[in-house]
Amino acid sequence: MSRFSGIIPPVVTPLVKIDQLDVDAVDRIVEHLIDGGVNGLFVLGTTGEGPSLTYQIRYEMVERACEAAAGRVPVLVGVTDTSLVESIHLAEHAARSGASAIVAAAPYYFATNQTGVLNWFRQLATASPLPLMLYNMPGCVEIHLDLETVAKLSEHPNIVGVKDSSGDLDYFRLLCQKFADDDDFAVFMGPEELIPEAVAAGADGGVCGGGNLLPHVYVNLFNAAKNGNAGEISRLRTVVDAVFRHIYRDPAGQMNLIPALKLALQHCGLCSRCIAPPLPEVAADHERQVLDGLQAVLQLAESPLTTLPIT
Repeated sequence: MSRFSGIIPPVVTPLVKIDQLDVDAVDRIVEHLIDGGVNGLFVLGTTGEGPSLTYQIRYEMVERACEAAAGRVPVLVGVTDTSLVESIHLAEHAARSGASAIVAAAPYYFATNQTGVLNWFRQLATASPLPLMLYNMPGCVEIHLDLETVAKLSEHPNIVGVKDSSGDLDYFRLLCQKFADDDDFAVFMGPEELIPEAVAAGADGGVCGGGNLLPHVYVNLFNAAKNGNAGEISRLRTVVDAVFRHIYRDPAGQMNLIPALKLALQHCGLCSRCIAPPLPEVAADHERQVLDGLQAVLQLAESPLTTLPIT
């Protein structure tokens, strides 16, 4: 299997209502992402609200995304769960649907330790018919994957990489240094604002939530960083900063990324703003901010998208 690389956005899960997938919107979003030059799709991740979705929607999202991608780019499937057996079942379904790999964060709710997650990931990797990419997401699962734990897990023949969303650049640089000479283990950056620093450290790619709206921006930012094009990096950072300022952060500066991103996607005609509980709805003042700034963000990004009339 080829080593994963490039920009692989965490795809939003478009919903008609909290227990119904918008299958037509899945097709639109996948086409938008592939047209934007992405190197893969990551479904049922954090931006995809994976752990909040019914199992039926998770399975349907995997099927539809794989159908829509039609082998043009690899599809990676998030199987994070509190149940190891459910993670294995979803991995098996992903394989039947044509996915290329699974991604999993550590199980949550019950406290565990490095030995516990080491054993959990090994069992998942052994049982999975697809390769496994580790997902370090301490902000959501309350445990940080130690460098030693990742190193031990990398020895498993079915574990092929790690996505780090800790935001700790020193830790990320150590990951890149550790696996610099390992052709079978990829290191991906989660926080999209850190893509240039990640590439400088030796990252193989990034998983950028903003890619749902502006895929070409993050693809071009990654490529500019790979090519050492400082001017282009600076220009594209301005776009990413605008996404944070106008969309992700509310007027008080607090992040409400997923609901605000879906709101922006709705006003570009890609999907509805419907989110699964317990994520909070976008407040009225934040909604006004998004709607006031969205067209400017699209123009700054030179995006083919346009905003729909507000009714």
